[in-house]
Amino acid sequence: MLPLILSASLLISPAVAASRNGGLTIRGDGFIRSSVSAHAGVAPKLRHKRQDAVSVTNQKTGTSYTVDIEVGTPAQSITVILDTGSPDLWVNPVCQTSGQESYCAQFSQFDYTQSSTIQDTGYADVLSYGKGNVTIEYVTDMVTIGSAKIKDQIFGIGLDSYDIPMGILGLSPPVNPANAYPYVLDTMATQGLIKSRAFSLDLRSVDDPNGSIVFGGVDTGKYIGALEKMPMLDPAQTPSGADRYWITMTGIGITLPDGTSQTSDPIEVPVFLDSGGTLSRLPTAIFQAIGGAFPGAQYDPSSGFFVADCSVANETGSVDFIFNSKVISVPYGDFIWETSGGCVVGVLPDDTEPVLGDSFLRAAYVVYDQDNRNLHLAQAANCGTNLVAIGSGVNAVPSSTGACTGSSPSVTAGGGGGLDATATRAPTNVITGSSPGITSVGFGPGPVASRVSVSAGGLTSRPTGTGSSAEPSATKKSAAASSVTIGYGALVALCVVNLAAWAL
Repeated sequence: MLPLILSASLLISPAVAASRNGGLTIRGDGFIRSSVSAHAGVAPKLRHKRQDAVSVTNQKTGTSYTVDIEVGTPAQSITVILDTGSPDLWVNPVCQTSGQESYCAQFSQFDYTQSSTIQDTGYADVLSYGKGNVTIEYVTDMVTIGSAKIKDQIFGIGLDSYDIPMGILGLSPPVNPANAYPYVLDTMATQGLIKSRAFSLDLRSVDDPNGSIVFGGVDTGKYIGALEKMPMLDPAQTPSGADRYWITMTGIGITLPDGTSQTSDPIEVPVFLDSGGTLSRLPTAIFQAIGGAFPGAQYDPSSGFFVADCSVANETGSVDFIFNSKVISVPYGDFIWETSGGCVVGVLPDDTEPVLGDSFLRAAYVVYDQDNRNLHLAQAANCGTNLVAIGSGVNAVPSSTGACTGSSPSVTAGGGGGLDATATRAPTNVITGSSPGITSVGFGPGPVASRVSVSAGGLTSRPTGTGSSAEPSATKKSAAASSVTIGYGALVALCVVNLAAWAL
C-alpha cells in the first residue's frame, strides 16, 4: 500500500477569507463557517421497518442537509450530506444503485485520477446506515472547507453503494473509540484550524439560505436566550451502547393554536441528535401522546403514522421538547410532512434507539462539544451573524446569550399537565373507513448500524508523479488482506506508525 503521512499542524492566516461561491468562509482566530443547504431531492424514497417505499417531500424543508467541500489537488468541489449520526467522511456514491439515479447524477463526483496529492491506504470498510450502505476504500488527500485546507485527511471513496444519493460528512464521535482514526473534526483540531473538537449547527428550510455549520465557533445571531448545557451520556447509559450525541430529554409537550399547553410529567428519555435523520423516532408512549394531542390527527394503522390535515401547518402551535430548563418548540409547519396521500405528523415510534432528527433540529441551535462531552441547546432564530470562537478547556464553549430577541418558550414538564408520555395505549383517534393511502416511511442515512471490515481491492487507477504507483502491487494487496484486522483497526495502526515516522 502507499505510505500514509499525517501532518501534525497547518498554519493559516486568521484574516477573513471567502471561498469562490461566498458560502464557505473562515474568519478570525480558530473557527470556520460553512453554509448548509437543504435538498428536497426528487421525491426521495425513504423506508421504515416494513421496508415499504414511499415518495416523501416536506412542505417547507428538505430531506437532507448538505455542505460543499473541496477534495484533492487541484481542488474539486463535492457536495456531501452533513451527518451527526456517523463519523466517517466518504465521497462518490454509485448513482445507478442510489435509488435516486437522476438526483444523484446532479452532483459532482471526485475524480481521484486527477489529484496529485492522493494516496491509497490499501484498506477498506463496509459502512451500513439506517438506510443504505457503502463499501469504501480509504485514501488520504487534501480536503478544503472554505479557505481552510486539511492536509492528508483520511476519507473513503465509494466502490459500491446502495440507497444513498450523496457522500457523507460524518461528525459524530467514533462508533468504537478503540478503533477510531483521525476524522475530519479531529484533524481540524490537531492541525490548528480550530481550538477544540466542537462545532455548532443551524439548519434551515429549503427556502432559507442561511443555514450554517461553524467549526470551532458559535454564531450568537442564530438563537434566542442562553445555551443550555446538556452532558452527553456515556455509551453504557445509552440504549445502543454506541458513543453518539446522546442526551436526556426531560419532558414533552404540545402548544395548541389557542395558546394552551399540554405537557408531560418529568421523564428521562435518552435521545441522540442526528442531522442525517429526516424524521424523529421516539418511544411508543411519547409517539402516541404527541399524535393524540396534535390538532385533528388520526392514527392510520396501515402506515403507522398519525395523519393530519395539511392546513394545520399554517396554524400557530408547536411540539415542545424539554431539556431541563430549556424548551425547544418546533412549529407545526416544520413538524408536518406532506406525502403523496396527505400530511403526517413527523414522528415514528421506536422503543429501541430514540432519535431527534431534522424534524426537531430545524427549530434548535445546537453546539456539539466532543472534547468536553456536552451539547448546548437554544431555540433557533435568525437576526444576523456574530461569530464567536470556541476555545479549549473545560469552559471552551462561550456562555454567550443569543443576540436574537423574542421570548424563549417557557413550558415546563408537569407544568401544564394532560400529556401522558409514559403509558402505552391503543390510539383512540383511529381512522375509520378507507385509508388515505399513505405508506410507512423511515429516514436516512441515520445511525450507523454496523461496520464490516474488508480487504481493499484497489482503485482502478492512480495518479503518477507523487511517489505512488499506478496500481498497488499484488504483494501489497496480499499483505493488506492477510492483516489481523483489515480496515478500521489496521488503519489506526498505520496512522500510529506513520505519525511516528513523520516525527523522526
